[in-house]
Amino acid sequence: MPESSPVSSGTKSRGAGRPRRTQAERRAESEREILRAAAALFGRQGYTATTLEQIGKKAGYSSALVSLRFGSKEGIVEAIVARSQTRVGSEVFEPEEGLTGLASLNRIFTGYSELLRDAEDWMRALFMLLADSLGPLNGKIDLFRAGNENFAAAIERAILQGQEAGEIRTDLDSTGTAFEILASVRGTTLLWLLDPEKIDLVAAIEDLRASVEDRLSTRAGGAA
Repeated sequence: MPESSPVSSGTKSRGAGRPRRTQAERRAESEREILRAAAALFGRQGYTATTLEQIGKKAGYSSALVSLRFGSKEGIVEAIVARSQTRVGSEVFEPEEGLTGLASLNRIFTGYSELLRDAEDWMRALFMLLADSLGPLNGKIDLFRAGNENFAAAIERAILQGQEAGEIRTDLDSTGTAFEILASVRGTTLLWLLDPEKIDLVAAIEDLRASVEDRLSTRAGGAA
């Protein structure tokens, strides 16, 4: 089936000498635009109210191409979650060479904050879809559980490293503490998404990071 072109492409003239895009390049571009459009719509109106036709129209493609690329709305959800987790994994979860313990934990906070600022539409979509996984998207709830598990595992890894290095209190349960930190991060993000004009995300995440460091650090006078 030939690929549909963006609606706007008919108004753009190809520059002289511009190399012709390959089929793979056109496919990759259409997938990016479809996912970007879907994220914006899911973030505003949720899973149930969003249709393939709306996604295609916003992306500048036909609904038939949307179906061809992803099969269904659930297929689009899977792709959005997968791409988001890939980016978060590389920018937040994966340990950075030379960083361990508190330094690694601080990187998680700063990386997450920067990611939120750069991808607000995607984060809104993820939180809306997360809520929908308790209802119409229940069949995909494991996707969101996996995301939380990966986040908590990255936090716990940093805590364990810090405990081994003697910079994080050893009287703290690493698993429970990681869950508490994750819940605080998710809660702060939700408050920001609900009222971005009132909540300064950068300041809120920094305050949370400082509070966590004070609580965990042996320098704060806790048990070593």
